[in-house]
Amino acid sequence: MKSSTSPHAAAHSSGSGGWTPRLVLSLISLLCLTESAAFTNISTSTALPKIIDHFHTTQGGWLLTATLLVGAASAPLLGKLADLYGKRRMILASATAAGLGEILAATAPRFWVMIVGHVLLGTLTGLLFLCYSLIRDVYPKNLVPFAASVSVTGTGLLVVGAPFLIGGLIDHLGFRSLYVFNLGWLIVMGVIVVLTTPETSVRRPTRIDALGVLLVAGGVTLVLLPVSMGAQWGWGSARVVGLLIGGAVVLSVYVAVSLRIQEPVLNLRTLVRKTVLFGVLGGGLAFGLAAVVTTLLALLVMTPRQLGGTYGLGLSATRYALVTALFALGSVVGGIVVGVLTRRTGPRPLMHGGLVLLTAGLLALALAHDTLGKIIIGAVVFGLGLGFATGAMPNLVIMGTPASEQGSMSSAGGLSAGVIGATLTTVAFSIMTPTAKSPAPGVLVYGDSGISDSLLVFAALGFVTLLIGAVLLRSSGTEAAETPATAAAQESALPA
Repeated sequence: MKSSTSPHAAAHSSGSGGWTPRLVLSLISLLCLTESAAFTNISTSTALPKIIDHFHTTQGGWLLTATLLVGAASAPLLGKLADLYGKRRMILASATAAGLGEILAATAPRFWVMIVGHVLLGTLTGLLFLCYSLIRDVYPKNLVPFAASVSVTGTGLLVVGAPFLIGGLIDHLGFRSLYVFNLGWLIVMGVIVVLTTPETSVRRPTRIDALGVLLVAGGVTLVLLPVSMGAQWGWGSARVVGLLIGGAVVLSVYVAVSLRIQEPVLNLRTLVRKTVLFGVLGGGLAFGLAAVVTTLLALLVMTPRQLGGTYGLGLSATRYALVTALFALGSVVGGIVVGVLTRRTGPRPLMHGGLVLLTAGLLALALAHDTLGKIIIGAVVFGLGLGFATGAMPNLVIMGTPASEQGSMSSAGGLSAGVIGATLTTVAFSIMTPTAKSPAPGVLVYGDSGISDSLLVFAALGFVTLLIGAVLLRSSGTEAAETPATAAAQESALPA
């Protein structure tokens, strides 16, 4: 492995050390950058009713789908480029591309322009997963488990306060102000990262698997397009069946090609390790569910009861912030608990707990959502599960992946989150669309049964993922005794 170690980076990546003001500011700035991805999802979900009304469209779900789809397609490429050119450099490149997306969305005269803006915002998914990989490289090893866990679950005041900020911006300045705010946020945090966080010294000479990038992006797109349009085209139509088959064929070709070359964009041999695969599946499901559940929560809380019939509280975006703030607080608490316990228990049982809580929260929301109290209970339980699962994911990936592949394998989390998130978003709207009604021109209201059925489907997915992790991907005795700290120590003894 080729490395170019700078004294600055070496000082941060030494075997032990405590928190310094520079490290604290570095972690906060990385957290704030990753929270820009969460801010985008929450703000888009919250503003979706306003955006749909402004552009008079029934395709609002494509804003989330486009972001998640591009995140899935771009994550492997960003991960590979990070191994080649440096993780901090690619984090800043992702933030720059997202900044251009913010500008497009903020000024979009047509709905399709806003979708293009969200396409660029998809690069934030790769940024999210590269941050914990950079932390692994440049932070003292004894601080990595906590910092990595917290890096994907956010900081308390930030994520708890964000929903109130989002609600206030929408209610007083309109939905476009959200994109202006996030643009400024990206610029400020990017500058702080440059000033406080060294570039990783870990490099891996590699080639860019352009064919693999095209195959992954093309295959995922071919699968998700018919899933989104199935209700409109007809699930048994030639277009839907043909695209699904085509997507499966393209992805199968990628699998065959990637196993024959030395430097695939995504190393499937590493991905299929039980520890890594469980982390990618569990964490990807949690991230994907978070994107779509916040959308469903907005519909449950902000739809007027006279339109929703059996659901809908008719609250403003500002008052809706109470729900999303408590949801976010649950996620933060879960992430902090994981950060504290990971060195003692290992991340696997914490992922199990996260999937249990996710499933329970989804069931609670599906079965009872006619009052604010019931919605808050379901949202908080789901938020706790989200914090546990997303906090455990980076430590599972770190534990099962050598340092030289951290960039590309962190992208597996981005790929999983993007694919699962885009799929679940399109599935949710496909289930809800047939139940929709238009009580007035330009007004679209989804039926209660469509929202409840979507939540029940997602709860079933959470339970199935839990079973897969506990039965098919259960750890061996050797793996069960390993923690991120011991894995890092063993790896440091290997020759470079």
